[in-house]
Amino acid sequence: MKKILKLSLFSFLALGMFSCVDDDNDTLTGDKNVGGLLSVETLAITYAQGSAPTDALSASLSVFQGREKVETVDVYKQYFRLDGSTLLKSNNVLLKSVNFPVENQHESLTFSFNYNELISGVVFEGQPLPADDATLEIGDYWLLTYVAKLTDGRTEHLNVKSTKVNVSCGSFLAGNYSNSTVRTETGAVYTFANDLVTQIADGLYVSSYVGPYYCAGQAPGSANTIQLPAGTRAGYTFSDVCNVIGLDTQNLASAFTNEVRQSAAQKALSNVNPVTGVITVHYSIFFSGNTVERPFVTTLTPL
Repeated sequence: MKKILKLSLFSFLALGMFSCVDDDNDTLTGDKNVGGLLSVETLAITYAQGSAPTDALSASLSVFQGREKVETVDVYKQYFRLDGSTLLKSNNVLLKSVNFPVENQHESLTFSFNYNELISGVVFEGQPLPADDATLEIGDYWLLTYVAKLTDGRTEHLNVKSTKVNVSCGSFLAGNYSNSTVRTETGAVYTFANDLVTQIADGLYVSSYVGPYYCAGQAPGSANTIQLPAGTRAGYTFSDVCNVIGLDTQNLASAFTNEVRQSAAQKALSNVNPVTGVITVHYSIFFSGNTVERPFVTTLTPL
């Protein structure tokens, strides 16, 4: 009976001892602890296809320094593509190492990188990633993972959270264009020598002119163009998503109740030529309480 009691007590103590070990340590993956020492402030980044290979992207990290402090963080990169139901992936390669100053209890840092650095050393489907990003597929992504190294010189923690760098369509339409607009019902052509397209957000722009109209303070176009009695900029806001031009319903010159609209059929015909940079926009301006439609096609040619 004493032997049984001793064995049970020993088993209980051993179980408690191993339970404490599990509670005090992060899950192990290889030779690195998996934990949450770092706060990853940047969880997602957009890489715009067509960017210059040296254009900088950035991500931010922070840490609450404890007794053993995070001194260095190794940033790893791996490339992924979803092919049907199969997730293809590259080798996992060091992108760079960054250092915390180890001076304060709460510390932050921001590090930068570019396309050339993202592709360096990465082998995907047996081939290095291309120097020209045109062959990347929209929806592919790099995953940046973080290994924190402590001041004890021994411990490495693979951080739970990571940063996803998504490959998306680039949009770089801001600039000066010649404007030729056709009213499709009558064949009338209106021209403006310089239509300045201004970027107001990622992939979102505003033109200077719409249909035959311009506002006071804007340069008139051909002799048949018309100055509006109100407003400061006649143009419309439009979006560029993978070379498809979209135009949400909006008020003429942001000053009139007349609506500028784009139907689904008109949107299907509106695009950017990726070779020439010519923008073609199909839309309509409505009159008489927005019951009468006048369709237009504007062609913007880069100057």
